[in-house]
Amino acid sequence: MSSCTSCGHQLGVGRFCTNCGAPVDSSTPDGTPVSTPVTDGDWRTDTAERQAATTADPRTPPAAVAPPPPPRYPLYADEVAGYSAYGPLTESTTSASPAASPPGAVLSDEPAPAEPEYEPYDYDHGYEEERRSPVLWILAAVLVLVLVAAGWWFLVRDPGNDSATDSGSTGSAQVTGDASNGVDVAGHASAKAPTTAPPSQDVNGDQVSYDASNMLDGVPETAWRTAGNAAGMTLSFTLADPTELHQVGLINGYAKTSTDSQGRTYDWYAGNRRIKAVVWEFDDNTKVRQQLKDARDLQMLDVPDVVTSKVMLRLVSVSKPGTGRASKDFTAISEVSLVGDPA
Repeated sequence: MSSCTSCGHQLGVGRFCTNCGAPVDSSTPDGTPVSTPVTDGDWRTDTAERQAATTADPRTPPAAVAPPPPPRYPLYADEVAGYSAYGPLTESTTSASPAASPPGAVLSDEPAPAEPEYEPYDYDHGYEEERRSPVLWILAAVLVLVLVAAGWWFLVRDPGNDSATDSGSTGSAQVTGDASNGVDVAGHASAKAPTTAPPSQDVNGDQVSYDASNMLDGVPETAWRTAGNAAGMTLSFTLADPTELHQVGLINGYAKTSTDSQGRTYDWYAGNRRIKAVVWEFDDNTKVRQQLKDARDLQMLDVPDVVTSKVMLRLVSVSKPGTGRASKDFTAISEVSLVGDPA
C-alpha cells in the first residue's frame, strides 16, 4: 500500500508509518507493491504452514533506548570480610575483574602492581590529654616535701646561738609531753630543792627569781637554778593526793632565749648546765633511770603504774657550762611533769 490506513500519510519503505507509527501490513514487504508476488525466500518458511512467530507484536514499536538491566543487589561473596579504622581486616575472597583497557592502550604481560597495604595509624584525638613526663610529678613531690620540712624546722628549730637578731621577743621552749595516759598533777604539787640560786636581773634589767616552784608552773621560760654542778643533788615533789603515775618527765635546762636593747641574743639553755641523766624514785622504792638529750622540749618517760604521794628526783649527770655571751655556771630545770590518775 502507498498510504497509512490509520492517518493516510504517504508510506515509505519501512514497516511503520513515519507519521503516526502505525504498522504497515506485514503481508506486504517493505517497498514492494502489493501486486508484486513474493518469490524470494525459503519455501519451508514462506508457506502458509510456517510456524507462528514468537517475537513481539510487530505493531509495538521498539524503544528508542534499550532499557537498563534489572538492578543487581550485591551478594555476600562480593563483600569484604570487614573494615576497621586502619583499613580492611582481611582481603576479599573474590578478586575484582580487571578493568577494560581504554582504546589505544598498550597491553603488557607484566602483572599489575600490588595495592599498598594499610598500616595501623595511631590517631591523635584532640580530646585526649597530653601525657606528662613523670619528671614533673617527681619535682612537684620534692617541692612539697621541701616546703613541709622547712615549715617543721621553723616550728621546732633550736634558736640556741649567740648571734644578734632583729626581734626583741623572749624565746620559749615547747612542752611536748604526752598526757594521754592521765592528767598532769605536777601543777597541784609542791617542790623543794636543797639549794637555789639568788634572784638576778635579765638583759633588760628585770628581776628574775629561780625558786623550785618554777618547775611546776607550766611556763618553760621560768626555771629552778642552782650554782655550779648539781650532780648528786635530789629534788622532792609532794603530790596533792596519792596518784597512780604512768609517766614522768622534765625540761633539762633553762629553756629561755633573751634579746637585749642592742639586738644581741642570749640562749640560756645553751649557756647554762643541762641535766644529762636522772633517777626517779617513788614511795614503794621503785627507781627508774632516764637518759636525757640536749633538747629544750619536755622529755617524757613511761614508768610502772605505781601509787605514790611523793616523787624524788636525783640528778645523776650534768653537762659543762656553754660558751658565748650566755655562758653561766649554773644547773637549771625549767619544767617537771607528773602524769597519772589521782586516787
